Amino acid sequence: MSDPAPLRSLRFRLLGPLIAVALIAAIIVALASYRLGDRWAMDDLQERFVGIKNTLADSTFPLNATVLDSLAELTQTDLVTTGKTGRVKYSTLDGLDAAPQEGEMTIDEKRYLVYFFDTQRGKVRADDVARVAVVFDERTLSASRRRAAILPLATGLSTILALSSITLFMQSRLVGRISKLQRRVRGIAAGEFACTDTDHAPDELGRLGADVDEMAGQLDQLWKRVNRQQSEKLLHQIAGGMAHQLRNSLTGARMAVELHAAQCDSSDKESLPVAIHQIELAEDYVRRLLLVASGRQDEDRPTDVTVCWNDVRSSLTPIARHLHLDVEWHLDESFDSTPQSDASHRIGDGPTWVAAVTNLVHNAMQAGDVVEVRLERPTDKSVCVRVRDNGPGIDQNVVDELFEPFVTSKPEGMGLGLSVVRRAAEHLNGDVAWRREEGWTVFEFTASLMDNDNS
Repeated sequence: MSDPAPLRSLRFRLLGPLIAVALIAAIIVALASYRLGDRWAMDDLQERFVGIKNTLADSTFPLNATVLDSLAELTQTDLVTTGKTGRVKYSTLDGLDAAPQEGEMTIDEKRYLVYFFDTQRGKVRADDVARVAVVFDERTLSASRRRAAILPLATGLSTILALSSITLFMQSRLVGRISKLQRRVRGIAAGEFACTDTDHAPDELGRLGADVDEMAGQLDQLWKRVNRQQSEKLLHQIAGGMAHQLRNSLTGARMAVELHAAQCDSSDKESLPVAIHQIELAEDYVRRLLLVASGRQDEDRPTDVTVCWNDVRSSLTPIARHLHLDVEWHLDESFDSTPQSDASHRIGDGPTWVAAVTNLVHNAMQAGDVVEVRLERPTDKSVCVRVRDNGPGIDQNVVDELFEPFVTSKPEGMGLGLSVVRRAAEHLNGDVAWRREEGWTVFEFTASLMDNDNS
């Protein structure tokens, strides 16, 4: 999506009205100041005129050119005296051809204000001055008006500039945070639920970003749950199809091996029984797949953990020997080699535990040439199988979804093994985790032991 037009931008929509209102306010203040300055200038002019009038109206000294020049320079005005006939006697204003009229007049494109007063002793004055005209240059008034308006206008404009700069900076940060939140929402809409670059400031936008992240986390869980359900549904369909095909073949293979074992030398006490046992395990797996495909759950078969351990070890040791792999089996001292009669060493479903551990050991045998399998009892109510191999480790492309169905880095794999292990851990009230440790890949499969009350 392209960026919005400048006039539709949030910066303009927030900053534009603010600048407009501030500018209008500054103009109004400047106009009011101009009007006030004009009033002050006129009041000052009247005061100066009254002062000049009070000084000269009843004066006895002659109002000649020398006196008028001195008074004009002192009062910053121009003075014009006229006689009884109205003719100009003396003037400090250049270019004056006739007696001025009271009010406004223009000389050489310059405007002046003229005020008259009569001399009280005009009839007996020796200088024959009957009236005095006080001429004020209108440029002085204009300068006073400008001085009165410039200061508030400059103050208003500088305030607008400072306020606009601060507001623009704050709005840029605000718009940047909103844009980041917008990109985050777009990413969520595109399926990118994981993100660490989110604004979590302690304000409204920060709380909104935290809510968006929480929503993304919930959507991520929902998305994974939906995918898992779809994968499990597909798994059920695949399991049903494969199981029907394999069941008859395994039955025939087992019968053939048993017939061959009956005809062979009785001294072979390892290979054929192992083969028969493997076929029996495969038949059990097929039976479970058929139950899964039909939507049913196999009944749990509580089994002593040492029995399960010996079962896994006896079935995988010949395979490791055939593949020339070094597999080390370590049983914790807290376990006896013989099954226990109480429930303190029993797990809820032996076949499920055997299938999960067998899968982990198989994966380790495919990854490395040295494998260590250790059965421990970290607590009184749990057992842990730790499987280590010296292989290259887990492909980084599948690390985050390692235990999901159909996730695998093997070209020939289906990605069902570790998902089965995770489901087995959940079924046995345990957990499964992995880590990379000093060049070894370590998987830990934990399962809960049964209570005596449930034996």
